[in-house]
Amino acid sequence: MAISELEKAMANLPLGLAEIQNKEQHLDAAVHQFRTQLRRFPRQVIYGQTSPDASLTAMGEIEERLADAVASHRRLLQIKKTSSQELESLVVLKQVDEARTTLGDLKRRAASGTGDADTELEIRRLEEFIAANSKRAEQTITDRYQDDYPERASERY
Repeated sequence: MAISELEKAMANLPLGLAEIQNKEQHLDAAVHQFRTQLRRFPRQVIYGQTSPDASLTAMGEIEERLADAVASHRRLLQIKKTSSQELESLVVLKQVDEARTTLGDLKRRAASGTGDADTELEIRRLEEFIAANSKRAEQTITDRYQDDYPERASERY
């Protein structure tokens, strides 16, 4: 992925996450509303405001809407989780890329003889950072791949 694509994805994901958060709040409100309506219908029958048949029909429709809202909420949370993981992976990849660029500059400086002891320490620190975070990014991508394609992951074992 080119840096411009990486930065574009990193800019778009927070916007998508904000949209997901807004949708999640909307679904939470709908679920709350449907549950409240279901609790109120029996009283309407008791006090003669609606007939039992009308209440049963309305409650059935509300239960269907509630089930749909709950299922949509569950699916939305999966999208949110995946988006958050993707953003985290992209941030790590960008940090590793920036560290590699800095490391290259430091190694050139050290090779030209203009580096000092601090340069060597920084080179080691960056190499450790790159190794650790490259492994972390690899693990995140691998885990996500296995989550997306469990049948392929199980074939390897």
